[in-house]
Amino acid sequence: MKKSSDAEKASTFSKISPTRTKATWKPGISDDSVPFFRCASCGSIVAGIDGPNDVQLSGLVRRPDATLPYASNSFLPSCCGQPMEPLTDATRNAEGRFSLSYEVVGGFEMNALRASWQGEKAPRWIALKTFTGLQLKYVLPGKKSPLVFALGDEDAYAYCDEDPCIACTFHCKRGFELYAYVEGIGLICTPVHQEALAY
Repeated sequence: MKKSSDAEKASTFSKISPTRTKATWKPGISDDSVPFFRCASCGSIVAGIDGPNDVQLSGLVRRPDATLPYASNSFLPSCCGQPMEPLTDATRNAEGRFSLSYEVVGGFEMNALRASWQGEKAPRWIALKTFTGLQLKYVLPGKKSPLVFALGDEDAYAYCDEDPCIACTFHCKRGFELYAYVEGIGLICTPVHQEALAY
């Protein structure tokens, strides 16, 4: 009897993905964007991933909003002997030349965000701001759209098991933001669940 019980437990655990969240409430996140800076001389780009402040929690006790310690746009790193310029959203300038979209896929067990692009050229890199931080992937030569960002722990929170996400009113990934850098165009920013922001 004990052997079948152990076998049942092993079978149950093998069905649950190690990336599946144990969070029972959608994590809160501040609306702060990750700042990016570019050197006008050499073209180097840096992200302001850590500023002088600690992570701040505010709001509800059960589901506090987290303000992550990204550096602010007033932080100006230097390169090639001069201050780097903050990159601003170039989405309007990209109309007809480049577009960035996403789809949340995988349901509870294999939660991921699939970032797709169309345009004259592929982005150099794409980054995803999540509840807990930032993921960045380079678009390798010959790589076709899409690029997949695997999600785990709090970032994998999903209200339901729809695959793909049907963008319902719960907006599980609201607060996530996609960034793509395209040579000759600049930084493209796309909020996830942007349909929720169009009032």
